[in-house]
Amino acid sequence: MIHIIKQTAKRSLSTVVAPIILSCSFNVLAEENSQFQPELKGKQIFKHYGIDDDLPKLGISSLDMGEHLVEQIDRTIYLGDEERKSSVYLVKSTDQKGNIDLRIKHERSQLDDHVDAIEEIEKSTRTQYRLRNWAQSYDPASVRATELDNGDVNVSFNYSKYGLPQDIAYFRFMSVEVLISDGKPQTMQISNTTPFKLDGYSIEEYRQVITFQQLESGKLIMIEKSVEMNGKKRKKPVRIVESIVPIALYDEEGVNIIDEARLTEASDPRLIEERVEVNRTFPLMGDMVARQGIDLPLPFGISMAYRNQDMNIPTNDFVIGGIRLNDFFDPTDTFANVNAEVLTLRGDVNILPFWNMFGYVGKINVDANVDAGYTGAAGEKIQEMLNNKAPGLGDEFCDALTAICQPGRLNVPLNLKYDLVGIGTTLSVGYKEFFASVTGTYSTTRMEGSSSWGDGLITVQPMLGYQLVDYRAQFFVGAEYQGLKSRMQGRVITGDIEFDYDVGVELNEWAALVGVNKQFGKHYQMSLLYNKGETRDSMTLNFGYRF
Repeated sequence: MIHIIKQTAKRSLSTVVAPIILSCSFNVLAEENSQFQPELKGKQIFKHYGIDDDLPKLGISSLDMGEHLVEQIDRTIYLGDEERKSSVYLVKSTDQKGNIDLRIKHERSQLDDHVDAIEEIEKSTRTQYRLRNWAQSYDPASVRATELDNGDVNVSFNYSKYGLPQDIAYFRFMSVEVLISDGKPQTMQISNTTPFKLDGYSIEEYRQVITFQQLESGKLIMIEKSVEMNGKKRKKPVRIVESIVPIALYDEEGVNIIDEARLTEASDPRLIEERVEVNRTFPLMGDMVARQGIDLPLPFGISMAYRNQDMNIPTNDFVIGGIRLNDFFDPTDTFANVNAEVLTLRGDVNILPFWNMFGYVGKINVDANVDAGYTGAAGEKIQEMLNNKAPGLGDEFCDALTAICQPGRLNVPLNLKYDLVGIGTTLSVGYKEFFASVTGTYSTTRMEGSSSWGDGLITVQPMLGYQLVDYRAQFFVGAEYQGLKSRMQGRVITGDIEFDYDVGVELNEWAALVGVNKQFGKHYQMSLLYNKGETRDSMTLNFGYRF
């Protein structure tokens, strides 16, 4: 630590002694340096070296440079022995209400015939638009500064692994170096630390270089962005080279024409013009949340789920065909072992960033075995009735049919099939690796062959979770509530036999829940849940696609 000491012409005892004291206490001051000048960290390093906090956004989106922008995009894809070239102009304008209009202008001859370049550039542009104001684009804890011998400074950092959405999730594998010379950023180099997937390509090497320039107004702008990617696509080697060059910038401070010749060419009315649809309706307020650095999944989803649930159900009352049979079958010594297989197809939409609504249809196959404790009361009544009519006749009947006259067990197998429909909703919140959610559903069933739907069933799943950000995997624990009624009622139709049943049951409505969810890219995900309770346990496997 360097201290600058100002002295006056008038000497005193303190000015004579001070050097001695400083010399003796130099080591102590050095050890306590952090108490006087704390080490610069994160955003403090950016501020100290004159780096705008929004500078890392330019690595993600060049559309952050101004409200009105004209730029040229050149792209060449080398796939095996093929070479595909494209060149377009991108025009961005903003009205007084802040609405963005993006247009691609091009000559047909400047587009490769073997690839839909406009579709690819439009997809990339739409992504850049959504990310133009991305808030937590870099990780402040990763910022480091190295002062070079020639006076330049090299500032390095990594992109945030928390705030990046699925569209640019690969940026969490990037490391960045910004070269500062004469107090101004000169270049920003971005490279990958591990391979990643991008739009069907397996990228092994990624390198992006941004060159900066200061305008006469003092504004620092990106004068060129070049990207080079090397990897494979379907086992073929691929190399992608892209160049983005700003031509003109317009904002409240005025007009900055960087390349007048290209601007004249971009203004040619003979160019083909195509508008880029940039806004999504759902989720509502999605852009506002995205600007806070919160990851948002794609708004729509379809999924298929398989659930296998086993239940061991104690009973306390029997009514078959309107007749109470508790005297003949002991409810306290009777159990129903039920296995239910459920297959559902679900569609969902994120209405708000934290609110999802869904509906589903499915089939249920129930295999049940009623293990009833027979009291023998029916045989006793028959024995008594026959003995009253002819003494000894009832005894002979029971000797011949001991199973009816003596207590025992009776197994009744059932196979029932149902149609299922339902709706549900999920509310969720999260902070960095942690999240919490609660899901509620309402469903109803109809036995196959019947025209009437049964009473509805409510389920609730509160959960707490932790995500492994780098692997796009989430682990969660919680509970599941099934609002099963204390009576199981319905109608059994087997061949020519038809009867109603009304059985009183004792169920525990809550069960513990654990699970894991894994995302594959930005579209696919798979989850596995396991429930365990006093009277039931189940396993659910879900596979979904988001778009």
